[in-house]
Amino acid sequence: MNVVFQHTKSGQHIMLYKNWQHIVEIFSSKLILALVIVVPAFSSPSNAGGVRFEQSASNLPNSYKRLRKFEGIKAKRIHSFSIYGGECVTSAYGDGTGKGDCSYGSVRSMLRETKSDGRWVFPQPPEAWYGFDMLVPANFPTQGAQTKGSYIFTQWKGGVCPHASINHSTRKGQGDIIYLRLQAPRDVANHDCRDIARIPLMKMRDFKGQWRNFQVYAKWSHKADGQIIVYIDGQQVGNYSGPTLNVPPNHPHKKAKMNHFDIGVYLCCTAGVKYIRPGTIYFANVNRAGSQKKLSK
Repeated sequence: MNVVFQHTKSGQHIMLYKNWQHIVEIFSSKLILALVIVVPAFSSPSNAGGVRFEQSASNLPNSYKRLRKFEGIKAKRIHSFSIYGGECVTSAYGDGTGKGDCSYGSVRSMLRETKSDGRWVFPQPPEAWYGFDMLVPANFPTQGAQTKGSYIFTQWKGGVCPHASINHSTRKGQGDIIYLRLQAPRDVANHDCRDIARIPLMKMRDFKGQWRNFQVYAKWSHKADGQIIVYIDGQQVGNYSGPTLNVPPNHPHKKAKMNHFDIGVYLCCTAGVKYIRPGTIYFANVNRAGSQKKLSK
């Protein structure tokens, strides 16, 4: 794929495609063709099924779009998230560590949960159900097609590490799996996380190529009574019991209670952003509710 990055006065980079065929490949797969009306990316928050989102400050330029229509799904809005190689965006997260996506060869296009006043340091309800439809097209680069790294598609983000996330590793030997991952900080200064649990949910080759419906139950707790249950297309595929919050409740850090709900695509810790292969995934019908019954309404 031929891609050129053009610098603008604002310092952003515009990606110019020299080959139209690859644009078609990004927005379609062998099995599914998107029929879309594209709405320009927005900077103000968006309400999606009761959850308020804004774009991550680390998003690649022009990587997020809202779509009005998409074949195979009924929804008021469809969220489109794209990644591509070339250059990273964030050299520092502003947390005092001096680290950012550029430090780790990472790229992202995500929506981050936020409050109406702009706050994004807040806890989740003690118990909640989360629902969303997700499409990973058949031609999206996963294990064997993407440079080494780890994808996050959905996360409940703590101060340093996700409390929990829906993940996929592109590294050989990790299994071609989409899985539930729980992590805790290992080295805060370097944003290094250790695994608490990895629970296989589904083979990625079976997951890709069609819309999948997720329903996730979470009981957020620092104690052993925490729980996360994952359903895909109505079938329970994962069940974790144990602590679901990775920072002690008495921790003095201002982000100790942070647990915002994010959707999109984040590819972390690659061999270098110049090796990243482009791809787009889609979300729809994103919601949070107090019960599974209310989630389905």
